[in-house]
Amino acid sequence: MYNYEDILKKYKTPSYLFDIDILLERVKYLKSKLGYDLVYAVKANTFIVQYLKDEVEGFELCSYGEYNIAKNLNIPYNKMVISGVNKDKKEIEDILKNHDDILKYTVESINQYNLLLELTKKYKRKINVLIRLTSGNQFGVSENDLKEIIKNNQNNLIEIKGIEYFSGTQKKSIKKISHEVDKLIEITKELEEELNFKIQEIEYGLGLPVFYFEGDEFLEDEFLDSVKIELERLPKVKISLELGRSIAASCGFYLTKVVDMKTNKYGNFVILDGGINHLVYYGGTLGMRIPHYEIYPRKVSEFVNYNLCGSLCTINDIIVKNVETRKLSLNDVFIFKNVGAYSSTEGISLFLSRDLPKVIIKKDNSLILVRDTVKTSDLNFPKEVKE
Repeated sequence: MYNYEDILKKYKTPSYLFDIDILLERVKYLKSKLGYDLVYAVKANTFIVQYLKDEVEGFELCSYGEYNIAKNLNIPYNKMVISGVNKDKKEIEDILKNHDDILKYTVESINQYNLLLELTKKYKRKINVLIRLTSGNQFGVSENDLKEIIKNNQNNLIEIKGIEYFSGTQKKSIKKISHEVDKLIEITKELEEELNFKIQEIEYGLGLPVFYFEGDEFLEDEFLDSVKIELERLPKVKISLELGRSIAASCGFYLTKVVDMKTNKYGNFVILDGGINHLVYYGGTLGMRIPHYEIYPRKVSEFVNYNLCGSLCTINDIIVKNVETRKLSLNDVFIFKNVGAYSSTEGISLFLSRDLPKVIIKKDNSLILVRDTVKTSDLNFPKEVKE
């Protein structure tokens, strides 16, 4: 599928490769199966945001940093959803006073509502708001607080459009999704009956599963057909589906090479020039599960069991334990798949001051280097700051 020889000759390892053709096909597939507007959770992968500009209806921005990335990539403001649990006053003030065309703001607490109330009055800005309903953790508000905010919202500058709801990722159970749909139906009915408040919009984070490991494969067509049936039970209002992992995962590849090999009484050990500082698989437990990968160059040697380890000074830096693969040599390259979501940002990148990998974009048979190697030793170096 790829000319790894040319890629490796030009860019070396470790590197991330994000294939935009795969990304766009994935979005097209999800839209065709689900039939609703998609909101991309930017936290999943910031490097692919610009290529989704015309493909999705919204971008969930959970920090001021993500807002600035989206702004500098010329993402339309009317596609931005300003979200997140920590809404700093100065940062939100900067966004709100300069833009009257932001798609929506979310509210995660009564304090956040009061902040938006203060700023809309100060700058005479009218904004649209979704209130996040908690699923039982630190995110969102309780049903009581939700009703309290709606009941007391006398400010005509804040239009409460409806509810945002997200309970977690990797939902493999239709029963779980069905239960959440029931909850959204119930709260919608309560708001109308108790407060005469009619929801106009629901943004629902589905948390669709990505199957990272061998043996996890499933019939996604059938699964999404069942999901759509559940979604069609929701109130007949505007429905947006927030997705991150499900959109981004399949477009990503992580390239890392064998830099050392050794054998002791506990087995054969391979040291790679990348590890858990760069590669994160949700649900991986100390290398006990085998992710999808291939090896370059393709091997025809006998099979050998190996423990694949990274370059960090911790026994936790194990990518795969006791995996049977063709006999390896120094400089062989592993290409780990389905790393388009979170790996490039979620790993313990600063540990041991090892460099951050290059990031390469593949689009229309062209390769674009969008981030060169970054020396984390510069970030970890103690420089005196004059106050």
